[in-house]
Amino acid sequence: MIGKRAYLVKERKFEIVEENIVPQKGQVLVKVEVCGLCNWELNFWKGTGDYYTNYPQVIGHEWAGTVVELGEGVTNYKVGDKVTVLPGDTFEGFAEYVAVNENECYKLSADAIFENSMGEPLKCISTVISAATPRIGDYGVVLGCGAMGLWCVQALCGNLLAGLIAIDIDDKKLELAKKFGATHTVNSKTENAVERVKEITNGRMADFLIEGTGLESLLSSSADYLKLQGRLVVMSSYEDICKEFDFRTIFYRGIDVKCAHPTHSDSPLNDMTRAVALINNNVFRNEEIITHRFKLEEINEAFEILENKPKGYIKGVVVMN
Repeated sequence: MIGKRAYLVKERKFEIVEENIVPQKGQVLVKVEVCGLCNWELNFWKGTGDYYTNYPQVIGHEWAGTVVELGEGVTNYKVGDKVTVLPGDTFEGFAEYVAVNENECYKLSADAIFENSMGEPLKCISTVISAATPRIGDYGVVLGCGAMGLWCVQALCGNLLAGLIAIDIDDKKLELAKKFGATHTVNSKTENAVERVKEITNGRMADFLIEGTGLESLLSSSADYLKLQGRLVVMSSYEDICKEFDFRTIFYRGIDVKCAHPTHSDSPLNDMTRAVALINNNVFRNEEIITHRFKLEEINEAFEILENKPKGYIKGVVVMN
């Protein structure tokens, strides 16, 4: 199948190339419908270290699409199936067609909306929620209401928790958190957020907090929201070194710190399976989380905007049709 693919050919420069993509034995050919823009992939865009500068290279790991051709021996899929993908070592989502091993694909429901079904980041949400170990009657805090924080709210909302508190400095994002199921929202720019959590929890403080700001300056103070033996779940990637971290609060309160990055998972495949179950149950809704959409031919602009996010940016995607 002839299709276009974006190659990162040097720092801050993609080129679009047409290629003939043919599925090999055990592979399916997928017509990519949508691929998310991930902050982590800014490392490739900016050329951060040797690992990220093996040019030319293809990237894009948050994608979903439709099966259009089967390679030899494929038995679990048929043409027309909607799938999302947990990539192995190769990220190829910024392309019109991708040949991918069938064991890296996960079947979506027939009525799945592709923009709600980008499996890899939602697999990370599965990992984060598992690390938080929410229990009946817990108070939970999501600190930072970007896309990942809002997905955490969507996954956690319901009747299990005594309260789900979303904290941010952007009222629009807090409105979305409330819409998605947060029981309380706190603007930490205009309110004393620690005192508000104390008030909401009747002095108990939070059982767990998911840190999703990506700001190393807020990492140390995250513990202030937690009760004795609370759980601090570090979800974000931090571009800069955290030069100051006060361990005293963590030490005195016996707080359990978990770094819930993908390597924290003892079974990424299991986390992906659980995430796809929530996708197919329509738990994740991205109509208002996705704020920026680009064509494949606009991928350079898409990464420039990802690097220099304008006001109101939450999540960007590349849409192939």
